[in-house]
Amino acid sequence: NINLKKLFPCLVILILIPSNSLATSACNDSEIGFNIIKTIDHQPNSFTQGLEIQGTRLFESTGMYGSSSLRELNMSSGEVIREINFDEDIFSEGISILNDTIVMLTWREEHAKIFDIDTFELIGNYNYTGEGWGLCNNGDNFIMSNGSSNLAIRNIKDFNVSSTITVKENNKEISNLNELECVGDLVYANIWKENRIISINITSGIVQHSISLESLSDNQKDADSVLNGIAFSEQDNYFLLTGKNWEKIYFTNLIPFNESNITCNDIESDISKFKQLTDYLSKNVFLSIISLVVITIFVMPGSWPAFTFLFFRTFMRQHEQLTTSGNTIEEDEED
Repeated sequence: NINLKKLFPCLVILILIPSNSLATSACNDSEIGFNIIKTIDHQPNSFTQGLEIQGTRLFESTGMYGSSSLRELNMSSGEVIREINFDEDIFSEGISILNDTIVMLTWREEHAKIFDIDTFELIGNYNYTGEGWGLCNNGDNFIMSNGSSNLAIRNIKDFNVSSTITVKENNKEISNLNELECVGDLVYANIWKENRIISINITSGIVQHSISLESLSDNQKDADSVLNGIAFSEQDNYFLLTGKNWEKIYFTNLIPFNESNITCNDIESDISKFKQLTDYLSKNVFLSIISLVVITIFVMPGSWPAFTFLFFRTFMRQHEQLTTSGNTIEEDEED
């Protein structure tokens, strides 16, 4: 139920303020929220670099020299089902599942390792130049990040670079692109040291959506426990999100702003109509006062005389200002 008495001060302000002082809408159709469906445990010593789902199976790569690993996790509990650890000279990075293999990047070792998904047997390598950060594939290409604002589009068969796109948001390049997840024509990306995920049009490089995960990141213990880890379940249509050394993996639904059937265009249209109304009322002071008196009588009948006096004083003040303004104009014309 709406409490009109509580709304009364707002009504007064909205009628009296000039329309040109109304703030422009902060609405942004590119913003996305999220709902947490459930959580599972995540080992707090897992320096997450990659997260992937295949059906009902969950895989994770963890980084740091001396503690890098590739793991399969229980989707219900987060428990490590099996794991392989790497030599101290390997720093594991992002992973991507292609058919029955897992492709895992390395940070500065300039090669990707190819594993059998069921046995974790190493069955091959891809070589590349520079650093490896995040990796995903859309069935046609691998998409790879290296910490810059560029994404390399790599051939699905030989891992050679076929093209490169620069990621931009509001015409500004977005660097530190980290872990990636391909979903349809979009690439979802973590941004290192930022508490949000962006979705990127893989053709243009333009950021389509931004998802703030500040509320999740604020729960972490130290500055190095950054958001990193995105996995999408095509089967159940949800995202798994986590971070480096986080204690939880979050099952989430992402919710576009306009999913509620209210778009920014709708809101801006309403604001435009309201501005027209306030413009009209501001040019008709007497009508403004009558409107407020009527509202006062119905909403706060016991106090309408005091408000009527206040509106009368407001009317006289505006009348004096108009008179002064008119005299000034006449003097200017005489000069």
